[in-house]
Amino acid sequence: MDRCTAGFEPWDIAQGRDARALVGIPDGSLEVVKASHVLEHIPHRETLAVLREWNRALRVGGTLLVAVPDFDRCVDAYARGVAWPVEQYIMGGQTDANDFHAAIFNRQKLTDALASAGFEVVGDWAGDSNSCSSLPVSLNIRAVKRAAGVLRRAPVRPLPDMHAVMSMPRLAWTENMGCCYTALGPLHIPFVRSIGVFWGQCLQRLFQQISDGGQFKYVLAIDYDTIFDAHDVCMLRDIADRHELDVLCPLQIGRDRNQLLAKIDDGTGLPVSELAVERLADDHWPVLHGHFGLTLIRCDRLRELPMPWFIGHAGAKGDWGNDRVDDDVHFWKHAKAAGWKISTTPQVRVGHLQVVASWPDRNLNCVHQFMHDYHTNGKPDWTLPPT
Repeated sequence: MDRCTAGFEPWDIAQGRDARALVGIPDGSLEVVKASHVLEHIPHRETLAVLREWNRALRVGGTLLVAVPDFDRCVDAYARGVAWPVEQYIMGGQTDANDFHAAIFNRQKLTDALASAGFEVVGDWAGDSNSCSSLPVSLNIRAVKRAAGVLRRAPVRPLPDMHAVMSMPRLAWTENMGCCYTALGPLHIPFVRSIGVFWGQCLQRLFQQISDGGQFKYVLAIDYDTIFDAHDVCMLRDIADRHELDVLCPLQIGRDRNQLLAKIDDGTGLPVSELAVERLADDHWPVLHGHFGLTLIRCDRLRELPMPWFIGHAGAKGDWGNDRVDDDVHFWKHAKAAGWKISTTPQVRVGHLQVVASWPDRNLNCVHQFMHDYHTNGKPDWTLPPT
């Protein structure tokens, strides 16, 4: 896609080959795609679709070399009076109909777009002297195509402006406590818990204690049966900061069921019924409500939210049937009504401890049964004596 570089097949719109659609290029057939000052000529609303098209054409592990004008450098140069043709760098040379820019980029925006398109950013590249990638304004990023379902891992580093909390029963899972000690310590995240049967009251007191102190940016709500590590926490933090989210939850399977604890918002307030596989590369998905397995919540948003934060409501008949509102559901409805940005991320997936019964099946293979299913339906039929 850089017509000046030896070893690359030229792909130039001036010759009728539009880089937005690599027509005739089979899926996963390319080792390297090089786009030197191409992306800024494409309308900004098409950026993600084009990056996904380039991702489609690359093999897993294949390399994308992308170069664009760095808007941050342009602004800095302009403010300092550097003798750069800043207007040309931003708006294009405008020598012909194709020499106009339709998008601006800085490192953060381009990195986010690449991540959402299924790439892993691995560093910069030097550029070459016979293309615009050698210009002083050029931002040159090297990325590789991830395999489908392969999660990104955030580097572990101290996050002292976060505080972890947990509402828990008097007896708890030791495996979960092990996660708290091994994950939170290296991150320099303080941790406090509250023990009691009224978990909603416990959690509200903890949230209020941390948010009112004004010292921390985020409270990290941990459920007492969640399995996680330090990378999970760092990735949550990176994505929440990047997209200015008020709440970010990981993906987690519900207890006693084979379903995610997430109802993804289709943009109209209804749950999404199907997701394209490409969406697994997204940073986050807006959701109708969240959960508290390993969830980041912004403290400043908590301080703005009227209390009570957790309170249950009986159904229309005064009973606790299917139309009830549980304490946690009240929190999410309350936050949504306040305009909070609440999302889950497919890039962080945490475990959920639960009790199952494990049975030998007819072929003596192991089969797991949720305890709710056991109490409802009894032992699996192959374990019973013949009648």
